[in-house]
Amino acid sequence: MAEAPQVEAKNETAAAIPAARPRPTIRPVEPDDAPAIHSLLTASIPDVLSDRERWLARWHWQYWNNPYRQGRPAGFVLAEGDRVLGHLGAVYLPIRVGPAHHTGVIGADYAVSEQGLARAGVFAALELAQRLFTECADCLIMATTANEKTGAVFGRFGCRPVEWSREFWRASTSLHQQFRTCCGGTSRVLRRAFNTRFGPLLMRALVRGYGSRGRGPAIPIRYGCWLETTVPQLARDLGQLWENLWTAAHHGKRRGSGKVVRRVAVHRSQEYLDWRYGSHPERDHIRVLVVRNSGGRPLGAAIVFRERRDDRHVVYVEDLLVPSRRRDVARTLLCAALRLAHQGGAEYLVTSPGHRAFRDLYWELGFESRARNAPAVVIGSAESNASDGPSLPDAIEDHFEFWHGMMF
Repeated sequence: MAEAPQVEAKNETAAAIPAARPRPTIRPVEPDDAPAIHSLLTASIPDVLSDRERWLARWHWQYWNNPYRQGRPAGFVLAEGDRVLGHLGAVYLPIRVGPAHHTGVIGADYAVSEQGLARAGVFAALELAQRLFTECADCLIMATTANEKTGAVFGRFGCRPVEWSREFWRASTSLHQQFRTCCGGTSRVLRRAFNTRFGPLLMRALVRGYGSRGRGPAIPIRYGCWLETTVPQLARDLGQLWENLWTAAHHGKRRGSGKVVRRVAVHRSQEYLDWRYGSHPERDHIRVLVVRNSGGRPLGAAIVFRERRDDRHVVYVEDLLVPSRRRDVARTLLCAALRLAHQGGAEYLVTSPGHRAFRDLYWELGFESRARNAPAVVIGSAESNASDGPSLPDAIEDHFEFWHGMMF
């Protein structure tokens, strides 16, 4: 009986020591995680939509209403109970590598909080990426809003950067810029004139003359063609346009060695376009510009998205469906997009490089080249995918298409 108090004292001491919390675990994302993920992202990543309702609508659309997910995980979270300490989303897209069809997955909204690193260790971000690369090994894995940290992590798993995706291009919507783009873009003589010491006087005269009548410069368009402006829900022939462009680009095209050149791009089928633009929660701000010939056949199209936030008001060229040899069609579409941005009150028209073949066209049209701190795209290779995954061409820099609409 004399020892009973000692036993009771030991039990009280043990009860006073809190049990060690279990280490946070990595699991697939669930729909109910959305508010916690938004809080994590707004605290960790610049440029995330602060308007929660807008962000939630986009999140459910791109992850859960994505027709290419097909039961796969919508991403992974580092979780401790109900707390989300880290996240790496998975956005699925249809990919073409030459004639072959594949599923691609974009690692998006990648962040680990300071608490997550403290609780799970400094390798928590690598563990999230490991789950993505393990469970999506049959997909072409990439990141399309990569920063230096994302590039470094994905590089550990065999991904490689596409260096020219470091660039993006923008043009002011001012009348001055419209004249530079619409007139100078079609005439080398006028471009040279604008760059002489009398160029500012010539530009001022044009702006004053047209501006006083409330008019801008004419959009350059080939004789017999016409320009249509519509909404994505009514643009029902763009999928076929894309298929025709893709087939024409690959027909008989070979390297000097005799191997077929395999371009890599998102497969813009009508199903994809209907989801990506026609089902977008902010589709009221999306317009489709189509250049058609006299018979109504589409020669090229541009999809533009107007985004207004507290810190900026811009129009993005989300996609440009036009063969690289038809620079006249591309020029018409970019000039029309600039006019549309001006009419909507946006400050800038912004576009990604799209393809190396378009780079000098932007220079001709007077767009400014801007640079990111890191290439926007890092993309998988044979080493980063399972043996049954897609194999990419070695010269990926020359054969990869990347427009703003691919950024998730």
